[in-house]
Amino acid sequence: MPITGIGLAFALVGALCWALFDALRKRLAREVSPVYLGLLLPLAQAPLLALWAATREPFGLPLGCLPYLGASALLNGIAVVLFLDALRLAPMSLLIPLLSFTPVLATTLAWIFRGQAPGAAQYAGALLVVLGAGVLWLGSGAWGGLGATCREPAVRRMAVVALLWSGTSVLDQTAVSLGAGSWYAPVVTAVVALLMLVWAGLRGQLRAFFQAAKPLAARPLLAGLAVGIGAAALAVQIEAFRWAPVGFIEVVKRGTGMASAVLVGRYVFGEPLNGRKVAAVGLLTLGVALVVGLR
Repeated sequence: MPITGIGLAFALVGALCWALFDALRKRLAREVSPVYLGLLLPLAQAPLLALWAATREPFGLPLGCLPYLGASALLNGIAVVLFLDALRLAPMSLLIPLLSFTPVLATTLAWIFRGQAPGAAQYAGALLVVLGAGVLWLGSGAWGGLGATCREPAVRRMAVVALLWSGTSVLDQTAVSLGAGSWYAPVVTAVVALLMLVWAGLRGQLRAFFQAAKPLAARPLLAGLAVGIGAAALAVQIEAFRWAPVGFIEVVKRGTGMASAVLVGRYVFGEPLNGRKVAAVGLLTLGVALVVGLR
């Protein structure tokens, strides 16, 4: 699948939206547990995405895309549950770098199931993103050696999350290639939100779940920005799938996101910036630049 200028633009805009969304979620996590935040945001984003879709076209989804939509929502719901459970068991600094494997996994899955053979530059860029994340990981203070880290239940959960989210990207692009339009984003988000509600209900957490919305209501501007930018990130990513391979989009998304997280942490949250973080940002930026510049 060739990468057009439009595909590059959508990939970059989507990556920046995801990076800003992550920064807003980090700020909101001071008010609301990340577990409940991960459940509340899809509920708020689905109606917003539906309003956006309604301005573009009448409601409708091709029947051929529905199995892929259902599979994507199911895998995404399982991934969110595992992601939130992993965050409960171990610090974020230990777990988030594992998501850097998503571009490599997505590139491989797209190659197997969609015939999107990656070039050397794409795999090299993905590996640089993994290397940059590894530098961040080793310097996070959470690293306790390879053996001890691999034995962590939370690490194993997050590794599965990386695989599942790689799979959802491939499923989403397949649905788009079968004619899914603007309504795909709100419907898949609504199904994920419904699965999250069922999960919370089975765990007896519905009351606490809805009570967690109160701090968000007390921060309407911040919460509104998070909902709006998160919805925009998903809509732009779905649109990018029409114009660029999955692996390309994931390298740009993850590399930009992790590099931005370091810079936002320094200049917004006052986190220290050391030589290791600078080196990691350099590797992440180089990885993104490699796949973008040699598309």
